Amino acid sequence: LYILLGPSSSTCIFLQKLLLTRRFQFKDECLRLCLLARVRGTRCLSAMHIPGDDQCVISDQDQITRPDLFVENDAHHSFTVNYFRNTCVDPPLGGVVCTMTTKLCWISEGGRLEARLTGFRGGEGILELAQRKGQNPKLLAIMTGLQENKFANQFAQLVSFQNFHLIYAPDVELSSCYKAGLLRDHQGKKLITIDSDSRGMAIQPWTEIDFHILDDSIIDKVIVVVEDGTSNVVDCGKLQIHGNTSDWQRALNGGTMRFSVAYVVSALVAFFVLH
Repeated sequence: LYILLGPSSSTCIFLQKLLLTRRFQFKDECLRLCLLARVRGTRCLSAMHIPGDDQCVISDQDQITRPDLFVENDAHHSFTVNYFRNTCVDPPLGGVVCTMTTKLCWISEGGRLEARLTGFRGGEGILELAQRKGQNPKLLAIMTGLQENKFANQFAQLVSFQNFHLIYAPDVELSSCYKAGLLRDHQGKKLITIDSDSRGMAIQPWTEIDFHILDDSIIDKVIVVVEDGTSNVVDCGKLQIHGNTSDWQRALNGGTMRFSVAYVVSALVAFFVLH
């Protein structure tokens, strides 16, 4: 099977821009499926939309992990596919440092936390936090089942958004997080404010925040999602370690993974040959 790829772009950023419109096509729903896979515990690295018959294919592979699956061909039997790579999958913590004195390269590993968000109205979502020692922390949020933004329009003019605050509430118990007037009785730190679209979905791609996470004391603490205006808690979840505990401990200690310069050079050569 030969596929002629159309213009590729980022699933996360592309769909976030569509939050300003009320017109959603099948392609947009395809991107939603890819992002919602993260919420439901599966991994979607890419989404492919075939305009001819409105087919949607989401995959745990992309052009980097499986370049042989994405082949450009101008043969008559090829067809056009809109390809979107999901850049929401991993936080932008990268950066390889090399020294020619020791002929070693290293990457400082980052720590990651996540909170699976659930709501009494049936909403669900995920909040992820990531930080590498010496860097600012980053946040990702994907939520669905929120109050719809009924005023969004396709021209992004005079738009009135439905805002939601994501708040770190360390002294709140998960079992009582939906209590009326919760934040009047408890202290919390607002991490970020995001807005929903006309389908009740909210997306915040990886962005820097002022909330350092490399501390064991915040594990098992509660995140609440509060509706602006009413101050009602609509979703909540508990912060847990994302991945292996050993990776988290290395991140706390500023641990590094070391590679030889030759290894890094060979990896870069292989990458550019494939691309």
